[in-house]
Amino acid sequence: MPNVLPFEPNLAYVRELLGTQMDLTTLGTGCVRDAHERFGRLQEQVPGGEEPPSERVMTQHRELFGREYRSQSEGEHP
Repeated sequence: MPNVLPFEPNLAYVRELLGTQMDLTTLGTGCVRDAHERFGRLQEQVPGGEEPPSERVMTQHRELFGREYRSQSEGEHP
């Protein structure tokens, strides 16, 4: 088997993408930075007004272990 390719060289690229494009959403066939009201309503309806399960797990982890759930080897999450 060949050696596994390390992910580390891609960290800067992925962090840059998250930092610059995380707030993009679609409107028709284009992309916009402002959350469209339809998208906002959907985001409120899907979890039924509660914190999503994935966020609850991360909150519980922070409370139990006193640190972030995800690795932040390159600093604060974008």
